[in-house]
Amino acid sequence: MKSHDIEYIVLSTEQFKSNDMCCPYIKNDRCIIYPVRPMVCRLQGNTSDMPCANNTKKVISKEQLNKIKREFEKLLEETDGKNIFYSTRKYNIGF
Repeated sequence: MKSHDIEYIVLSTEQFKSNDMCCPYIKNDRCIIYPVRPMVCRLQGNTSDMPCANNTKKVISKEQLNKIKREFEKLLEETDGKNIFYSTRKYNIGF
């Protein structure tokens, strides 16, 4: 985010709720962190586990999702980020 000159936003639970539980990085109906968005954002609307009412394209298959999960888990292990997940929603992806 620093290399893209994007400010890191931290909201308390109360602030998040008062913001209608919307992502703080959405400004004028656009994602301001799109080039560096986290995995949860990249998968939103593309998997059956994380549907999007505005998405009409076909979701990825379970096999494709499992491959992404394996690759993501490997990346977490390589970067010493095991068991650390960031999200604006509570999902149990079951890694």
